[in-house]
Amino acid sequence: MADNNRSVLVVGLGRFGSSVASTLDELGQDVLAVDKDPELVNRWSSTIPTVQADMTDALAVEQIDAGTFGTAVVAIGDSVEASVIATGNLLDAGITDLWAKSVSKEHARILQRIGARHVINAEMDAGKRVGHLVSGDYLDYIELEGPHTVVKIHTPAQVVGYSVGDARIHSRYGVTVVAVQSPGQELQYGSKDIVMHRNDELVIMGKQDQIDHFMRG
Repeated sequence: MADNNRSVLVVGLGRFGSSVASTLDELGQDVLAVDKDPELVNRWSSTIPTVQADMTDALAVEQIDAGTFGTAVVAIGDSVEASVIATGNLLDAGITDLWAKSVSKEHARILQRIGARHVINAEMDAGKRVGHLVSGDYLDYIELEGPHTVVKIHTPAQVVGYSVGDARIHSRYGVTVVAVQSPGQELQYGSKDIVMHRNDELVIMGKQDQIDHFMRG
């Protein structure tokens, strides 16, 4: 039986699902990847634990004891119907921490309505991130659930030479300095006493308009 705290069931061994499963396996998590396509299962069987099964079949879900997994990722991208049915079957099996890949806004809305806790549009999320990076404003960009975003930027000119506390970043701009990294140095927690230099990289969190305000000064 899977360790319910760390075990992950990944449904679908396409590019997205196989990448998720491989990464989890490399991180030492207890992962099982499932696909109905025997060729995909055979391709990945020597790399990660796999099993051939159709998760749109409630009996197959029961046979692999899906309810013992703490988390499931439904990575089916070629059929909205199969994605929705598999998600519903896994929720019925008792998996509450469920991540599901969507291919459209309508697909995402259905997944949310049936109870998927996390809905991922991999192409849209990746496209938005790349767009922000290509714009040159950010060194890195991560959109969180809800209104907040985490970005990595170079120190804005108006706070160079000031400590986080003296610059009153949170009270003036509404953003939080999570961490600061100077060239060649280790990442440091963004305490109020840390001084920000011109070439430092700041990891900040806030709403998009707050971040824009902070960067513009």
